[in-house]
Amino acid sequence: MKLLDLLGDAAAIAANPIAGLAKVALDVAPDIASLFGDDAEKAVGKLADTVRAITGTDDPAQAREALADPNLVFQLRSQAQTFAHEERMQQMAGALTTLTATLADRQNARARDTEFIKAGRSNVRANVLLVTAGLGIVGGIGFMVFGHVDGNTAVGGCIISVVTLLAGKFATAFDFEFGGSADSEQTRTLLAQASPIGK
Repeated sequence: MKLLDLLGDAAAIAANPIAGLAKVALDVAPDIASLFGDDAEKAVGKLADTVRAITGTDDPAQAREALADPNLVFQLRSQAQTFAHEERMQQMAGALTTLTATLADRQNARARDTEFIKAGRSNVRANVLLVTAGLGIVGGIGFMVFGHVDGNTAVGGCIISVVTLLAGKFATAFDFEFGGSADSEQTRTLLAQASPIGK
């Protein structure tokens, strides 16, 4: 739920002083609403805490009077930007952790394949899965074309879904074998967005 949607409900604001304080923050500094994404509940709590800390009151009416001071509004905007920045950094750290785990998993699988090759064996299971995916793609497309199956029917939609899934697996296998540009592109993007180390 978006922040403005949550705070647009007058009954919810009347029943909840925290929502009332957050609404005051958005009334005096409407531009801060764009700083927050879909996690409205967390944003409301942070905004209310910020208004309470800046104005020294839990009462929305008194907070509104106190925020007539432009210096306090500046502090409110500054705190909202800090909160939004911290949230974004947490999201980026989570994405970086996921990417690191994905890359480590792929490296472990490549190391396993290297050991197979050193031992003079091949990874039969991976080869069978790759051939199966390839045959599934060709078979699905062939069935659609030669069976005159309309892609807008339930059967056609199901076949398209399966072929798309298999094509994705096939592409993943190619990325595994030959290196994927997606992984390096994601890594470059995350590193470009990250703040410098030590700051």
